[in-house]
Amino acid sequence: MMKQIGKLFLQWRLWLFIPLCIGVLFVPPRGDSVFTTLLEYSAPTGVLASEFVYPWANFDGVHYVAIASRGYQDEGRFLPLFPATIRSLVVPLGFSEIPEPYGALTFWIAILLSTLFGFLAVVMFVNILALDYKEQTVRRAVLFLVLFPTAFFLATIYTEGLFLFLSLGSLFAARKKRWFLAAFLGMLVAVTRLSGVLILIPLLIEYWKLEVTTPEKRVLSQYRSALWFLLVPVLLASYSFYNYVTWNDFLYFVHAHGQLGNSRAVSAVVFPLVTVVRYVRILLTVSPSLYEYWVALLEFTSLCFAVWALYQSWKQKIRTSYFWYAVSLVVVPLLSGTLSGFPRYVLPIFPLFIATTVYLEKRPRLRYVVLGLSVLLQAALFIFFTRRYFVA
Repeated sequence: MMKQIGKLFLQWRLWLFIPLCIGVLFVPPRGDSVFTTLLEYSAPTGVLASEFVYPWANFDGVHYVAIASRGYQDEGRFLPLFPATIRSLVVPLGFSEIPEPYGALTFWIAILLSTLFGFLAVVMFVNILALDYKEQTVRRAVLFLVLFPTAFFLATIYTEGLFLFLSLGSLFAARKKRWFLAAFLGMLVAVTRLSGVLILIPLLIEYWKLEVTTPEKRVLSQYRSALWFLLVPVLLASYSFYNYVTWNDFLYFVHAHGQLGNSRAVSAVVFPLVTVVRYVRILLTVSPSLYEYWVALLEFTSLCFAVWALYQSWKQKIRTSYFWYAVSLVVVPLLSGTLSGFPRYVLPIFPLFIATTVYLEKRPRLRYVVLGLSVLLQAALFIFFTRRYFVA
């Protein structure tokens, strides 16, 4: 089965070049875009200057390449694990203590690592699903994952692949009652994405289910393995201290999101219903002739899909730890007052794809329609992404 999954991932990875080429040939780049491509920061030469190459690092990818090259300046909102992983390979391979900023070596290592982590995430998705579902369901769930409209972020210089791989690996280790490994991977998840620390929720639920509520008689000494979960926030706390030393703010990595101009609340919590109402107003008052209207529609539609899939997860009695993990990953972005980036944030919420797959298994005609629409939307969004239009 893994051979087939590998073949599927390779075919999907190659498929992404089709919308990339369509964009280069027929869609002009957005003229008013700033801080979105390597071209805005440097004057890349050779193959790196090609429109078929540099777009794989558009938007956040530019910052990850920069951090990996010359360390942090004001990009504290990007957590350190991914750029540190890139740098750990760039320095020895580049035979230099300080890599060239936005250099070709950094770019190629970043894109190779992103693709590798994307593939490993799919492999881990297969492994964790195989614990509870039949092979046919697993294959269909993988197909829904890689053809999800924003799944191309698994192949660009973003953290989606690494985040999904580590979070699935942590949960898989928990299912096997390997608590140290689960906690160690959870610690890495927490410094990959801002929402990573939420991995504690399913880990603690799994521990309660597999260790505390088991019928065997237990004594206090047998619960020492729970102490491993104290590891999860350690690296994040260390990064917070680094933020204080560098920017005089323990929570700079949170507050810096306010610099993005997307109305994200960074100093207060917004009631989720307020965020929903805000988007309804946007869709009722903003002109559809503006590109931003369609971005807002995509963000709101992504939320609607997530809520529907959560309902299906509850209805299907999906594993408790998965369900509450999914709930937390959906609710937390709502607390910021904006859904900016939400179409991308949905991608690592793997229980949503399980619920969708199970729902569509008895509806083959609808399944083909959904897959077809996903492919078309993925192509369209990737075209816009590579042409400097923000999509997520």
